[in-house]
Amino acid sequence: MSDHEGKVRAVEDRFVTEWGRMSSSWGINRTMAQIHALLIITGREFSMDEIIDRLGISRGNASMNLRDLEDWSLVRRSRASNGRKDLYQAHGDILDMFVRVVRERKRRELDPTSGAIRDCLAMLPAEEDGEIRRRLMTFLELFDIIDAVYRRLMEPEGEPRQLLTAIREGKAVDEVL
Repeated sequence: MSDHEGKVRAVEDRFVTEWGRMSSSWGINRTMAQIHALLIITGREFSMDEIIDRLGISRGNASMNLRDLEDWSLVRRSRASNGRKDLYQAHGDILDMFVRVVRERKRRELDPTSGAIRDCLAMLPAEEDGEIRRRLMTFLELFDIIDAVYRRLMEPEGEPRQLLTAIREGKAVDEVL
């Protein structure tokens, strides 16, 4: 490995480590995040064996996390030209990847929690007008605000890219929204 290749590899490794650390503090499996980071930063296809060797993880761990990444539509699998191995590659557009993660987290985490809060409110006896109802209503209001912001920024398709482009051009966010 040349000096240049070694320096590039060190950058890749640092990114993979940091992405895994950051993601695990968001409640995302560290290994899943590290696999994703490796595929993002290199921009190339890897076989499962290459991922296992590079990250020092077990085959079962790699397989399970690659399947999860595919379920989140963050990684796509293809077949090597010799037809013998599956290859994995991150979807190339970073903003698109971010939007996919936000959408998936909302669907998996925020929407069910909002529904549970609504269920809790519906379960309360009508005459219960105390602190529990007020707390649940406050949570529901917060979730409704988050949902409204989400809808404004993430829907329809393409709007997140328009917003980012406008911000890069120095436009105020309210000009775009």
